[in-house]
Amino acid sequence: MNLTWHIIKKDLRALKWPLLLWALVIVAKLGVGVMLLTADGTEEAEWFTRMSGLSQVLASFECVNFVLAAAVIQQDLLVGTRAFWVTRPISGGRLLRAKLLTLLLVFGLLPLLITLPWWLGCGYGLREIGWAVVETSTIHLACVLLGILWAVVTDGFGRFLMWTLVTLFAVPTLTGTITYYLWRGRARWDSDLLVERWAVGSVFAIGAILVVVAHQYLTRRTVRSIGLIAAATSVVIAIGVFWPWRLKLDERLYERLMAMEANSWPASAEPPGLNFAIAAAQLDLKPDGKGGTQVSFARIKYRVDGLKDSQVLMPYWAEHTWRWADGSEQKGTTWSRSGMGEIVAEKALGVAMKNATEGLYADTVSVVASAKGPGVGTKLQTQATAFTLPARLQLMRFDSATLVPLQAGSRDLEEGVGTRVAHVEKIGHELHVTFIRHQPNLWIDQRGHWYPPVKQFTQYLLVNRKTQGVNRGMKVDLRSTRIGSVNISWHEAVYSAGKTPPGRHRATLDDINALNEAELMKVTFVEQARFTHVLAADPLKFATDPMKFEPGNP
Repeated sequence: MNLTWHIIKKDLRALKWPLLLWALVIVAKLGVGVMLLTADGTEEAEWFTRMSGLSQVLASFECVNFVLAAAVIQQDLLVGTRAFWVTRPISGGRLLRAKLLTLLLVFGLLPLLITLPWWLGCGYGLREIGWAVVETSTIHLACVLLGILWAVVTDGFGRFLMWTLVTLFAVPTLTGTITYYLWRGRARWDSDLLVERWAVGSVFAIGAILVVVAHQYLTRRTVRSIGLIAAATSVVIAIGVFWPWRLKLDERLYERLMAMEANSWPASAEPPGLNFAIAAAQLDLKPDGKGGTQVSFARIKYRVDGLKDSQVLMPYWAEHTWRWADGSEQKGTTWSRSGMGEIVAEKALGVAMKNATEGLYADTVSVVASAKGPGVGTKLQTQATAFTLPARLQLMRFDSATLVPLQAGSRDLEEGVGTRVAHVEKIGHELHVTFIRHQPNLWIDQRGHWYPPVKQFTQYLLVNRKTQGVNRGMKVDLRSTRIGSVNISWHEAVYSAGKTPPGRHRATLDDINALNEAELMKVTFVEQARFTHVLAADPLKFATDPMKFEPGNP
């Protein structure tokens, strides 16, 4: 074991400066994130965009670790007869263990230790840190595997780089070209099958790389190792072109994530006294796309009776089911929103909301349910359709309304979600407030469309008690970026306390006086309960005049 650690220390000493520079790139990327979170808000939106671009460039530089991984391998060459380690009592297996430990320490552990303070500073809990560790490790170790493939069978950096670039270019190019000429007569591509081919090919490639590396270290038969690389490359291309079986990997992953989400949602009883009923439903029809595929949306409003004046219902992403009389069914995604928070806020403040969102009321939740397939819009419109939605709901209660000083403030942090007022400025009859917000942005949540419910949420409202007016502001220049599994967003909210809405420049003196009299309030809601309510209609009746989208419109 002492000899193994001696090899590790020797490699680290030899590559200390390149490795230090690579670590500084990660630090610089996270430093950009810190700059964005601590900005004073006087910068223009273009500054945020430039800093976001810089962070992406630095993140791409992290991927040069495949070159550093090759340098670690080629500190002790496996090709030729002049390698120094061959003259010492070091076996190929021991050298392999030493190299793997070095790669694991440098490209597995080091990035995590550098990024951990960033995650902790952003309020990440154990769950968020765990998944962020998986993401970060996957990215870096994938690059390492790419780097060591040709490093073990070449005798210098030049040949390694040439063959690595050739492989990166040739494999996808040959796969795409052969696939195109073999299947160009088909009416449409099966995108799900292409994704599965890519997944199966990637798994096979990872296994093949590990086999080649182990074989070369244990036997040093370079010609045979290169033959294994050629054979594995041919198999990967064949998988990309001919793989015929549907393993339904994507669907299985989706079902697994949905099961995880269902298990994480508490099975608490529905609060007593609440009554749910569908109030209205309308179809948004889109024209058929390529291959006759159509995606339509049902916009459904349901009423909720029995809420107290201080209570708010927050709906979360859920999965619905369509069923038709012929026995067919289809599952889809459902997005919901509610204007209850705005209405409850105005009641709690004792003033009237002048610009509440149209169509959203204190007792109404709006749902957008998707359906896809050839002619699915016509099917929904002409056939009796049963609709089932196990709606995930969070019952929130008004907690407090606090005055926000019209100046930059500290960050409010709750369960990894942080909000800070970065800049406040009065311009004519408008109050411009710059908010900087961050929250977890994990691949697992994006794939499952699952954003964990928070124990509390806040709204920032401009309140004029003299005129009994409330303005929730208008967002402008919304920008966002992702740094180290954290989403950072920057936006400016424009408030108006008078009759002239934000963006209109012909304000009266009364509008300016109303702004001077107004106060910026932070309204906070806290959780009371989480539950699932199954909303069902058989059949679901739509309005007679469906909404239609013109071609080219979103």
